[in-house]
Amino acid sequence: MAFLNDQMRKTLQVYGMVGACLLMGAGAMVTAYDIASFLTYAGPATPFAVRSGATYLLLIGGVLPIIASLFVFAAYQTQQANSVHRSIVATWSMPFSLLLVCVIGFLWLVYYPIPRHSHHIDKFSALALVTGLWGAWYVRSPKSLQRLLCGRSYGLLKVAFINLMIFLCLGETAMRLADPILGRSGLFGGKHTPADLRPHAEVNGSIERSNSQGFRDKERVLEKPDTYTRVLAVGDSFTWGAGVSYDQAFVTLLERQLQAQLPRVELINQGVPGWEPPQELHLLQHHGIHFQPDLVVLNFFVGNDIVRRRGAEREQSLVVAGQSYYVHENGNWVHDNLGPERWFLYHNINYLFRVGMLSLRPVLQAKSRRHEYSPLNRPRQEYLQEMDERSDIYLREYPPSVKSHWDQTWSTLQELKEFLLVQHVRLLIVLIPDQIQLDGDLREELLEQVQFSPSRYDFEKPQTLLIRWCRENRVSCFDLLPAFKKHPEPSSLYLKNDLHWSATGHALAAEVVFPVVKNQLLDLMSQASEVLPFETVLN
Repeated sequence: MAFLNDQMRKTLQVYGMVGACLLMGAGAMVTAYDIASFLTYAGPATPFAVRSGATYLLLIGGVLPIIASLFVFAAYQTQQANSVHRSIVATWSMPFSLLLVCVIGFLWLVYYPIPRHSHHIDKFSALALVTGLWGAWYVRSPKSLQRLLCGRSYGLLKVAFINLMIFLCLGETAMRLADPILGRSGLFGGKHTPADLRPHAEVNGSIERSNSQGFRDKERVLEKPDTYTRVLAVGDSFTWGAGVSYDQAFVTLLERQLQAQLPRVELINQGVPGWEPPQELHLLQHHGIHFQPDLVVLNFFVGNDIVRRRGAEREQSLVVAGQSYYVHENGNWVHDNLGPERWFLYHNINYLFRVGMLSLRPVLQAKSRRHEYSPLNRPRQEYLQEMDERSDIYLREYPPSVKSHWDQTWSTLQELKEFLLVQHVRLLIVLIPDQIQLDGDLREELLEQVQFSPSRYDFEKPQTLLIRWCRENRVSCFDLLPAFKKHPEPSSLYLKNDLHWSATGHALAAEVVFPVVKNQLLDLMSQASEVLPFETVLN
């Protein structure tokens, strides 16, 4: 700023502060208006469950107008000719003030809480609270704030902050340049394998540890012997085996039953907890297909594989150092293109930290079991609320939001079918039921809580639509719901107050899926070059 005289610098500093305060005030009011509009339009779905972080939205929506008023008043005080605020601002470092405003503005834009994406509300609330407290301090006691800013501690903090910004810029540049080398070297794992999984983590069961790519499965090699037939199971925590040991999981049981009659069959488990069909398709396209499967079994949980849990309608795959990450999009350009989840440096440091924790044994050995799922043992009311939050999928008349999720589901399934068709690989979709679909007592308890009429719901609608799609697209499909409904104690098939299967549920799933998969494999073995005709398998 050497080309500016002292008076011009002070004037720019003052009016820059006025502009920044007005921008913050306007941003707070726009956000408050968006939140009020969303709550007025959507509201809680039922008197029992408050969705999409509505409580937090209501709270932050009430605080934002206060924050806006503070910054507008701060702008007014700063532009007054003889005010203390004006004289103090004129002494601040213009370059550092500009850097600080840019960083705060960037974070505000990244975590702007488009209300339906409630997972950002906590971050945005914290940022709004910090900026609001700073505004209140500046308005109420500018001299004490100035004393702090002139102190040695703040000077050291400022140096550290500038160094952090330099490190982030240089580190991100270096990681992007080095990414091809890291991907080829395998330093961060296998090509396109899920970064959420940990290699060689402790596993309950006979294999003792996850394999080298983090899957809860035996070590598998890519090369398939000519005499072997391979089945690849993809899915979420049901496929992974949440709540039971490796030896009790239905994929493990199914492989053992198959090998008892067809010894040269391998069933490879590539289930990943928390994943959904778009991610599973990406995994299959870029990793699973290299195992040369003859049959792919997609285990599809109707409870949350259609209406996404994360709140994001779109997700983007990002490959960093040879590993796949899935980052959500919410329509906010800054978030979708510049947010921390898009930084290579963020993912690399985070992954090294998580993997490094595994080596701190025995002190942190218990933490290495993080992928070993334990039943939540949560209150019944909390489980019913979770059940209600995913109950829109069973409505007879779908709202537009649910229809959009179905559209994405059809698109994903169609892409999966076409990809496997080109690869000459057969597809079997196994439909996994939700507990509310077969447990009449649970269903009555939920309907009583939400005070809705049963006539609003068709609890078999997801299966009906999926089976119809399979018929129309000539895709083999097997629905577990009829077999599960016949069980004398449906509640025993699931963990207590948890959406996952118990050991009994896994055993039943393996028992009824076994003949279906076996018949598919026998047909493959007898007619290796023949395209499988459409067959929907029903109980």
